[in-house]
Amino acid sequence: MESSFIFKGADYLFFPEGVEYYSLYRTTRKINSFAELEYIAEKFVWLNPEFKLSKMKRFFSVLSDRGSGHIIRTYGNSRVEDMVERVHRVKKKPYCARYRKIIFNPSKMFDRKTKMKIVGQLISAKEKPSEDRISSVIEELWFKKEKITISKVAEVLETTRHLVRWYFKEDVLKSIASANKEIRKENMIAKAIEAIDVLTEGGSKLKMRKLKEITSIRDYSVLKQAIVNYQKLV
Repeated sequence: MESSFIFKGADYLFFPEGVEYYSLYRTTRKINSFAELEYIAEKFVWLNPEFKLSKMKRFFSVLSDRGSGHIIRTYGNSRVEDMVERVHRVKKKPYCARYRKIIFNPSKMFDRKTKMKIVGQLISAKEKPSEDRISSVIEELWFKKEKITISKVAEVLETTRHLVRWYFKEDVLKSIASANKEIRKENMIAKAIEAIDVLTEGGSKLKMRKLKEITSIRDYSVLKQAIVNYQKLV
């Protein structure tokens, strides 16, 4: 499920130059495109190169079904299996969204305060994140459609708010406010698309009143865009 490391009993490992880190643990946001599903498959094969193709097909058949709770709409088995076969055969190295300097031992329990203290001792007091690193994290959060905040950027970089705050000048904050507004809208559209899929299952006619009821979305422009996007997918 994530990049593995040998700890030999250590509480954590420290990589001064950073190390590639992949994780398959889900967030609260559901998979909202076939391209994202394929990227997950690439990471799965990269982390589990000996995993049998037949089992991987079954796993992704379940994952790609809306009923699994992990994805906003169901994709056909033949399309999913073709993608899994290709990914399994090519074994492409996936894009690494995150490099980590500190890897905590998952077998040991640390609260966030303790982790940040360790981070501060090893990194924060010595190094201010570069503009490129901060920008990369902001792009990663945008890709994941997670709200962009100074605290979240600092957490991902494993540093303190103080050492990233310099980057967030007035023009950047305005840009991020706009991005967060767009992220919120896209997440609402994804939620509406999932609801449309449920309402139209079996050929039923879509009713806007019912769509508003089950999504609690009152913004007509969001619902309209969701319908347009859904029609492109089917």
